[in-house]
Amino acid sequence: MSYKKLIYELEDHVATVTLNRPDVLNALDPELLAELAAVCEQVDADPVVRAVVITGAGRAFCAGGDIKAVSFANQGGNMEQKPEDHWAARLLGISKPTIAAVNGIAAGGGLSLALACDLRIASEQARFSAIFARIGMSVLDGAGWLLSHAIGQSRALELLYTADKIDAAEADRIGLVNHVVPHDETLTRALELAEKIAGNPPVALQCSKQVVTAANNLSYLEHLPVQWAAMDRNLSLARHDIVEGASAFAEKREPRFRGLEEES
Repeated sequence: MSYKKLIYELEDHVATVTLNRPDVLNALDPELLAELAAVCEQVDADPVVRAVVITGAGRAFCAGGDIKAVSFANQGGNMEQKPEDHWAARLLGISKPTIAAVNGIAAGGGLSLALACDLRIASEQARFSAIFARIGMSVLDGAGWLLSHAIGQSRALELLYTADKIDAAEADRIGLVNHVVPHDETLTRALELAEKIAGNPPVALQCSKQVVTAANNLSYLEHLPVQWAAMDRNLSLARHDIVEGASAFAEKREPRFRGLEEES
């Protein structure tokens, strides 16, 4: 599938998605949001893809919604759209490991974009802002839920109340990102991590992601059946990878996991 406002690349089981509107700091307009939703569906359906890296072209990751192209007047009351169809929900719902390579500003919807990924590798030049209050808006783009789950309610509210811009070091201190790296190494380091992840059994990782994300809203006892169901799915779909993992461990060699590729 071809895209106009993002670049899609696939190499060694890792899909790289690059927002490609550098002239407007990769701001999100309706066409880019539609393409983002489509690429989420594409990577989820492709058994060759085992990990996904999302980044931005130029000097920004994503500056949020394109004010010139997006109407904010009805953003908060758009009840016709199904929640699961919202672009941030599509990204959050990808079953495979996702990594944001935050190479610059991540503001508003751009912050949500980074937070909807499982992991965040930040350039030392990256900046983060829940900027909504500065444009007279309450929180949008799922950032309220995403922020509170990433850094806790109190810190999330502080960022929303102040609309302050924080640097990569502060983002690291409060747990907003996983790693801060030299600017020129941002994408390289994210791809290295993605390749490492892609070398592990894909179905098992997808099941683990399902188990961990389900834990957000369940008690421990409620959560245990989710864990058991995920293991049953792993055994059903990829028992061969479990056998391979055990054999490789016993033989002291690197495993060769196949995932669902043999079914494609």
